[in-house]
Amino acid sequence: MTERRATERRTSRTWFRYPERRTGFDRRGVPGVIAWYRDHPRAIAATLVTVMLLNLGDLLLTIRALGRGASEINPIMAALFDSSPALASAVKLLVGAGVVLVIWRMRRYRRILEVSLVALAGFGAVLAYQVAFVVNGA
Repeated sequence: MTERRATERRTSRTWFRYPERRTGFDRRGVPGVIAWYRDHPRAIAATLVTVMLLNLGDLLLTIRALGRGASEINPIMAALFDSSPALASAVKLLVGAGVVLVIWRMRRYRRILEVSLVALAGFGAVLAYQVAFVVNGA
């Protein structure tokens, strides 16, 4: 007896299973400060704007301190200030804006949100140091 099928009905399919990508919040399931922070984009935006303002304040106080005879501790910025204060200012502000933009674009990741808070604390500490010890001459 001959088979009456004209074509083979069985087809082979290739199935791909993509790994699940989690953002760091789903695994833990524990609400906290970072989870609240993630759910409030205005708070993230306010933090990043504050980071940029602290960066600008750091730049202005650095220029003031250098005018009074202080020296820049960061060797890269020292070289830039020696060549051109305008170039150093542009580089500092553009790098800061680039970092803030990357943080904003990747704000759904837990570690990036933590980095934004560390940047806020870091720039706050630098500005407090400059106000307390460099500008006032203490």
